[in-house]
Amino acid sequence: MPTGTCPECDADVHVDMDTDKGETVSCEECGAALEVVGLDPVELDIVEEEDLDDDEDDDEF
Repeated sequence: MPTGTCPECDADVHVDMDTDKGETVSCEECGAALEVVGLDPVELDIVEEEDLDDDEDDDEF
């Protein structure tokens, strides 16, 4: 099973053989959401969270 390194905590993250570039996996150690950015070797990058809460914040006074 291919393995990448979590950029958040440096733990080994196992990636399924049929995982494609652009898919998201989770680090079992720290729970970070990681995007597969490379396959040979496996490279992972932290998924940037969109500011989805901005609309909700505007409604709170």
